[in-house]
Amino acid sequence: MKQPFASTGTIVLAVALALGGCAKTNTSSANDASGSPAASPVALPTGETGAPVAGGSSTIPIAASPNAASTPGVGTSMAAAPTPAVAASAPAPAVVFTDIAGVNGEKEITELAQLRVVDPVSGTFEPGKRIKRRDFIRWLVKANNVLWSDTPGKQVKLADTTETSSFPDVSTSDPDFPYVQGMQDAGYSVGFPDKKFRPNKALTREQMFAIKNVFDRGSVDPGFVKDITFARNTAMPAWRDKQEISKTYVPGIATGAGGGAQSFALVYGTSSLFHPHMDVTRAQAAVLVTVVGDHAFYGGPPRTAAQALTATPAP
Repeated sequence: MKQPFASTGTIVLAVALALGGCAKTNTSSANDASGSPAASPVALPTGETGAPVAGGSSTIPIAASPNAASTPGVGTSMAAAPTPAVAASAPAPAVVFTDIAGVNGEKEITELAQLRVVDPVSGTFEPGKRIKRRDFIRWLVKANNVLWSDTPGKQVKLADTTETSSFPDVSTSDPDFPYVQGMQDAGYSVGFPDKKFRPNKALTREQMFAIKNVFDRGSVDPGFVKDITFARNTAMPAWRDKQEISKTYVPGIATGAGGGAQSFALVYGTSSLFHPHMDVTRAQAAVLVTVVGDHAFYGGPPRTAAQALTATPAP
């Protein structure tokens, strides 16, 4: 399996699949609902190849793997970062969703609405509905840019309509083009090997954690790319169905803190099953994007939506 690497200062994203490799791709379209598990989307950072990373975002202590010293992210904890100095630029709007009371994620949904990451902030949120891939990318980029609003170097620059779309199923007039193309321009591929994004297709668990944690950690552990067997069987937690995780995603998920356990636990709590191909609900996605890493492999702790809402605005 060939793994192309980037030269200094450039970003090359590639995923080698059993039937062929795919170069850096990040595709987004308004109406494509097709796709298959074999052609899974990936998010890969600068100079790395393989599957996307699922990094940790909770502070649950996880025992380090035998290779923890040489495999970044394994056995590390991601505590919340100090409260940022810059808060939301406008007063938080009142949130009046009529269908989130008592659901898992109610607090997080409310926080994201107050930060204007999700909109509108009234009516129904449909927390149990499957989240579309376009919505997840939009939420992730918006959450990141709010939580790191005082650090321009950690923000994703939104693409504008003068750019050419990297994906045949995402036009520049698509309302989510700025976010999907912005991720592509930043060096993160969230598309499929066939260079499509399939924006209206439901997001699966393995896709979500892969995309999210490459973004959080900034890179995938190259050791796991070279040794997928070790990544799956040793670095990952003892999920009973982890052999079902698509090979494309194994290195990325294993790169996450605790071999991927911390971010998973943040959303799903303790579980012996990963359910890699199960669709993600809107409430579950909301929980995950309320915590965003600092895009550095050995960087500091992440930031949270709760911090942003309590931050003191800069003078």
